Amino acid sequence: MKKESGNTSEAIQDETMLIRRILDGQTELFRLLARRYAGQVLQMVARLIPSPEEAEDTTQDALLEAFQSLARFDARQATFQTWLMRIAYHTALKHYRRHHKEVCMVEVEQRWLDNITDTETDVLLDDTAADRVALMEKAIGMLKSDDQMLLTLYYFDNRSIREIACIMEHDEAYFRSRLQWIRKRLAITIKTLERNEGR
Repeated sequence: MKKESGNTSEAIQDETMLIRRILDGQTELFRLLARRYAGQVLQMVARLIPSPEEAEDTTQDALLEAFQSLARFDARQATFQTWLMRIAYHTALKHYRRHHKEVCMVEVEQRWLDNITDTETDVLLDDTAADRVALMEKAIGMLKSDDQMLLTLYYFDNRSIREIACIMEHDEAYFRSRLQWIRKRLAITIKTLERNEGR
């Protein structure tokens, strides 16, 4: 992740003043914040909701929720961006659970998770052969929606565990162990899919 520069600090101060003005009654200024972050919100929402129309609608729902909840924003607890991503995450998850069935997961026994080593997991997940990548994508699609989002935030969006904990509202230790568990689960799922497909 990028380190904060002076410009970032100025942008945060500018944002704080903008939020204050919105809360003081200049509500039309919220459009500036919405424009600034709409792309990021849509990107997060689209990770869970692949339909472009549904993702757009859910993005609008998240921005509306942020506008209606703006008085509850506390800059001491999180940046506005992180706070907004938390709203986007929960809005997308709620929409997903209401309109989509969770996928059927490969049954993984606890003893398999206990016995697979970190080295074996790394080898399976770092393999870039086309057939292995295809199995990886299939295996990721078989995870629960919040586990998929955790992977996305950490590996694809390069967010820190601390920021993920704030967005997904859980403690950091939980997400560290959850990531390790998900990686092992993915590795075992890939092996199982390979066996089932006769590779």
